[in-house]
Formats: sequence, structure tokens, C-alpha cells
Amino acid sequence: MTKVLLMNIPGAVLPSDYPPIAISRVIEGIDPSLNCEASFYNLDYYRPDFDEIKNKIQSCAPKIIGFSAILTPYYAYLKSLSNFIGEKFPDIIQVLGGQMAVISNLILLKTKVDFCVIGESEPTFSNLIRRLKENNFDIKDMGNYTDIKGLGFLRNDLPFFIGYEKEDTQKGLRQFNYKIMSKFTSLDNYIHGVDGQYFKIRLGNSNIKHFLKLLYHDNIHKNLATVFASKGCVGRCTFCHRYYKGYRVTDFNELVNYINALKRDHNVGMILFSEENFGSNKKFTSRLVEYLKTSGLNWAAGGVRVKTVDEETMKTWKEAGCVHINFGIESFSQKMLDIMEKNATVEENMNAIRMCYKYKIFTVPGMVLGMPGETEETIEETINKFSTLIPDDMDFPFANYINFVQAIPGMPLYGYAKRLGFIGRSIEEEEKYIESLYDVNANEIKHYLNFTDYEKEEIAYWWYYVYLELIAAYIEKFGYINVLKHKKTKQYKAGLIYILLPRKMRKFLLKYIVLVKDFGAKGLVHIIIKKVIKIFNNKKAERFKEVNRSLRKINSEIPLSLREDEVSLPQ
Repeated sequence: MTKVLLMNIPGAVLPSDYPPIAISRVIEGIDPSLNCEASFYNLDYYRPDFDEIKNKIQSCAPKIIGFSAILTPYYAYLKSLSNFIGEKFPDIIQVLGGQMAVISNLILLKTKVDFCVIGESEPTFSNLIRRLKENNFDIKDMGNYTDIKGLGFLRNDLPFFIGYEKEDTQKGLRQFNYKIMSKFTSLDNYIHGVDGQYFKIRLGNSNIKHFLKLLYHDNIHKNLATVFASKGCVGRCTFCHRYYKGYRVTDFNELVNYINALKRDHNVGMILFSEENFGSNKKFTSRLVEYLKTSGLNWAAGGVRVKTVDEETMKTWKEAGCVHINFGIESFSQKMLDIMEKNATVEENMNAIRMCYKYKIFTVPGMVLGMPGETEETIEETINKFSTLIPDDMDFPFANYINFVQAIPGMPLYGYAKRLGFIGRSIEEEEKYIESLYDVNANEIKHYLNFTDYEKEEIAYWWYYVYLELIAAYIEKFGYINVLKHKKTKQYKAGLIYILLPRKMRKFLLKYIVLVKDFGAKGLVHIIIKKVIKIFNNKKAERFKEVNRSLRKINSEIPLSLREDEVSLPQ
């Protein structure tokens, strides 16, 4: 019996409500003929210290430890944990899978991880276990593993990768197996009341009661569960890391049977389709929506492209129980949408939100600030257009999600940052940058790589400016007294003070208040000196202002020499 201990690397400050689907799929996907005993230690949920992890490993006595790592910014944690385990348990084979494998060269050279599974984990992991058993878990001669597709490792002290394992596109997608996973971890974060953690975090206590009114009455006190109808994305956004190549839907009958079992066994009244690209396969989605219409369920789509929906689609989805859709709007500037390669227009963005309000479907538009080409003008453009999209019903939940863009490995934006020298070209400099992303809040300016022609101190206020101007637009629509009476949360209290000043004045004050808050008096002095120098030089830097097309195309025109350790990286 070969014991395998799987762990998930935390991806945020607080435990996630996203179920560890990769772990579930790996446990189910290990070839039964290998005679393995797989277990799972939920690091994200329990947040154990390293001594507790050591005790778990000692009690489990695994031959293999498998890490599932979704977010590259948590490389620093992975490195510390891997090196700790390598020191305490040098004979245990360490394997890493998940999106973090995009930096497999760094992981293999700087941590104690022995193998990275790149791409589809299930067949590759089984093939690796089989080969390890054949070689009595000896990895001194890595030549024994060079024919396993989807596997990265060090050979002659350099990363080696033969290519991706071919995916079986005929099989359905494995869903999260609540029964198996309940043996290893609490399921509280992954299946809970509709009024529980997921929507409370995204809506706040003040909005949750209004959101619940959108549900069928019988579902209000039932549970919310996560389901996957598809995998991958048809988009090629330049600020996004496409780890999974392609897009496919699951088997329809398997999906329906799974949802019916959730209703029966877990008192589920609402389904969250937690994927990036719900609805892109029109034929499949039409069948699914017909089923949902008769199921008595409410449901939410975690990621939908604005091109996917039109008036008829939105009406049909609403009639089938849809109460929530997330769109990655990102910007209301066409220039910025083109740079991002969103393949969408401002009008399509606006129509998608309008239709949500019309059909009483809650939405949280996601916004990204600070891409190359972003200017004061594009920020104003976004605010002015977004400000017209306030729901007509004051009780209808109104929310948005705004972040500064982060350059993460695998993004065209990351390649662009490398080409500009924002990220050092040595492996040590690149590692230092990636480690600096650990536990960083993307709505804060300090760790933002500045892709604008302004000083970073000058644009620190952008996040607050967009956020507060949208609240100001809300107050203007419903009236100061009305909002004062009915909206008691901090953001509306701040908005009620903010709106007392004329827009130009509040913008000016906000800019310098945020500057001093984030950078102190030193930051203020720095900006004053820079402005004086610019006046005397009579010269304005415009390195990024003229960026007006896809970063992918720009990158193709700027050569980037590869380090020796980058040559075999998966493309």
C-alpha cells in the first residue's frame, strides 16, 4: 500500500469558500491498480503551523506528498513549507500541481519539490506513482522519468519538461466529491446556508436580506453548493493567466445526476456554477437551463462573458431560477478593453449590467485599474459610464469589485513587465518579485508595478476615486436624505460626507489624502519635487500613454532572451 498525503496551499488571508476540487479530482483519479491510500490535509481551512504539519506527516507516514497550489503569489509559503518538509523528511517525494506550476523552473530550483505536474494532473500523477514504484522510489536517476508527459523535474540541474499529457476530452468533468472529502475535512466552507459565508462576504450583512428576496421562498433556508458545468475559457485576456488550455463542458447526464444528488443528500436549494466561462457552449447551456427551470433550484453563474448574454438569454435564465451573475467588466474605456484583449465593447458591458438590473439578477462587476495605457482620462471614462448603471430599486443589492492589476507569471502582462525591466532577469530577482506578492491585497497600491506615466504616489487614489464616485452616483440617484435614512454601512456614510464637496475639489483632496496615507510626508515631498522638475524640463514622459493595442502583439515585437532554466518551460 503506497500512502499519499495531499495538501492544498492557502491562497488568501482567510480560508477559501472555493472547494478543493483539484484535490478531490486527484484522489478519485489515482489509478486503482496502483494500490494507493490517499489522504488530504486541508491547510487552507485549518491553517496549521509547521509543527502541526510535521505531526500530521509523522502519523500518516506517506511515501509521497502532493501539493495543490492555485495562486502563484503564495509561492513564498510553498517554498517555506517544502523546505521545512525536505529538512524533516528528506526521503518523502514532493510533487506539486496546479496553476503555480507555471513557475515550475523556480519551484524545482529553489524548493525541495521533486516533480511538478503541469496541465491535467490525473493521468500524469498516476503515471508518476507507477514509475516511482517500479524504481523503488529512487529518484537519483531522473532519466527514468523522462518519458512521462505532463511532468517537470530537474535533470542535470536544469528543468526538464517533455510536453503536456493528452487530455481525454470525451470524459466528463469530475465534480467535487463531498462524500470522499468529508473523511478528511470539514465541509462548512464549501456547503452551507444560502445566507452563509459566500454571499455575506460579497454582499455584506446589510444587502443579504435583500438578496434573499430574489430566491424562491422554499430555498431561502436551504444550502448553497458549488458545481462545475465547464472548464477553461474562450477568452485570451492579457491580464489573465490561462493555465488550462482550451474550453470544454462536462457530460450533461452526469451533471444532472450530481445536482439531483446534492438536492437529495445535502438539502441544496441553490447551485453556484463556479467557472470562468459559463454559457459559452450555447447548445449545452440551453439543455442545462431547461433542466434548471424544472428543478426548483436557484442558481448563480460565477463567471460569464458579456457576449454570452442578450435580452432573450437573460430572460430565460431568470425564468429558470438565476439570481446572480458575475461579469469581468474590467473597464468602461474601449481603449483599455482592447489592450486587455477583452473582445468586448463598452456598450456590451453596459447592456449586460442593465439587463441584470432589469431582470433582478444580482451582479458584481469586476474592475481592473492600472493596465498599460491607463490614464486619468480612461479612469474618468470608466467612472462616468459606470455611474449611469445604478439599479432603479434602492433595495436591490449594489456592489462592485475593484483591484489594481497584478503582473503574475503566465500573463502576457508579466511578459511585458519582464521586457520593460520591471522584473529582474536573473532567477534571484524574479523570485524576489514573486515572493513580494505574498499576502498582498490587490486593491492597495504599494505592490503595484507602475504601468502608467504618472508617479505611483499620484495614482494611489484611483481605487478610492472610482469606488467613492460610484457611491456618489448612487446617492445622487436616490437622494441624500433617502440614503441617509436607509443605508447605514460605512461606505455609504463615507459617501454622504464625500459628496458634500464639488467633484473637482473632492478629487483633489482625495488624491493627496490617499497619497499621504499610503506614502507619508516623504511621498508628498517626492511628488512636489518631481512636479517642479517637470515644469523646468518642460518635458512630459509618455511611455505608456500611447499604448493602445493588445499587449500580446506588443510582446511579439520586443525580443526577450530566455535564461537557461526557462528554455523548457511549458508554453
